[in-house]
Amino acid sequence: MARENLWLVKCTDRDGDDVDDLREEHMAGHLAHIEAIVDHIAMAGPLKDPAGEKIVGSMLVYRTDDLEQAKAWLDGDPYSRCGIWGTV
Repeated sequence: MARENLWLVKCTDRDGDDVDDLREEHMAGHLAHIEAIVDHIAMAGPLKDPAGEKIVGSMLVYRTDDLEQAKAWLDGDPYSRCGIWGTV
């Protein structure tokens, strides 16, 4: 069985009063995007604040040998397209 590289992506939310609303508005699309490429996702989930109460970003681990493909999956994520993440 061939082994593929894993690409860990830590996405931290940008500052802004609209981030929570954007997250709620685009969550269904974000989850559908993850589901569409689930065979290429080793792990994914929200990042929370130290108290564990507020989502402050996302973590994704893509399974592929092609870095450009991993970038394309990230760029296609509705959270990326709507500008929630400040740093990736």
